[in-house]
Amino acid sequence: MESPEMEVLDAAPAESATALALYDPIEAGLAKLREEGAEAFDVKTTEGNKAAREFVQRCVGTRTATEEAYTNWNRPLMALQKRAREKRDEIVASVKAIEQPVKDLVDAEQKRKDEERIEKARIESARISAHQAFLSAIINLPKGYLSASVADVTAAICDLESPKYLVRRDWQEYADQAKEAAESALTTLRAHLENAKAREELAAMRTQQQAEAAAQQAQAEAAEAERQRIAGIKDRIHAIETAVSTCIGLGVKQIQQRIDSLAREAADDFGEFQADAGAAIEAALGNLNAMLDTARDAEELQQLRADREKREREAKEAAEAAARAAEQAEAKRIADEKAAEARRQAEARAAEEQRQREEAAARRREQEAAEKAARRVREQAGTLLALLVEARPHIPAGDLADRIDATINAATGSTA
Repeated sequence: MESPEMEVLDAAPAESATALALYDPIEAGLAKLREEGAEAFDVKTTEGNKAAREFVQRCVGTRTATEEAYTNWNRPLMALQKRAREKRDEIVASVKAIEQPVKDLVDAEQKRKDEERIEKARIESARISAHQAFLSAIINLPKGYLSASVADVTAAICDLESPKYLVRRDWQEYADQAKEAAESALTTLRAHLENAKAREELAAMRTQQQAEAAAQQAQAEAAEAERQRIAGIKDRIHAIETAVSTCIGLGVKQIQQRIDSLAREAADDFGEFQADAGAAIEAALGNLNAMLDTARDAEELQQLRADREKREREAKEAAEAAARAAEQAEAKRIADEKAAEARRQAEARAAEEQRQREEAAARRREQEAAEKAARRVREQAGTLLALLVEARPHIPAGDLADRIDATINAATGSTA
């Protein structure tokens, strides 16, 4: 690495003394500049301003001479430093040219050794990882057979018990671990086999029980279906037998619908109860037809009564409507009179309120005028009092003079 450049190097002690001697003539004039600069320049006058400007120019000249003295002394030193740096760089470059080939050989050999070491470590790590992966596969093998069938677990046990299972691979230093892992896996698989046998035996027993239960269920359902079929037929026959009682109180239309429904019934549809069904249908139809005639007579009589009631109701409603119309007309007249009276009262109240507002406004105006007069009096009270006091000596004794004195005393609070 190259060393940093320096613009100016420290000179030797002898050269330092020579360099400082360059400033002796300049420092000799500093005392005079301090003395002249301590005096105040009257820059507002022409002579004072001119003198101040000349003093500043002498100061500038002194600084310039100082800089030139340093530059003239430092220039040869800078050239010498430049030559020294160039020589240094030349020597360093020559040494690097000699050093680099040897350094490259050393670095290449070190790199080869590092790569060889890394490759050996990688191969060893891969070898160990492969052995450990196969060991993990043997150890974890039973996990895949927790719920397997007896045949699958038996096949896995046979595979593990085979002498060829472990010799398929060169286990090297992991041979003992592989043997232990296989034995442990066999132990676990044998336990899984017993569990699988128990599961399959239980499943077979459940299947048999379910089949027996299904057969019993089918028999029960068939018996229940037959019972429901017979009960349904009997319910239909009972409905036919009770058709007359269910139509009591119904109208002609409902009774006719029930007769039509029974007429569509066929005794053949009742199976072994055909005779009972035919007799029930015939009896029900005879009774329902008789009930139909009676219902027709009743409906005709009911219609006649309804027509009469309708006429009476309409006449009554007409009379009530006329009465309501008269009542509404009278109520409207009374309401109109009340509304007119309310309008008159509202207008009277409005007029009274308007009068009261006007009186209140007049009182406010009078009060404001009085307050304004009072303010004017209060504003002029001092002046009037002063005038009374000033005029009092000129008022002869008498009633007027006494009243003026009383007024002054009251205004000033005097008891004299």
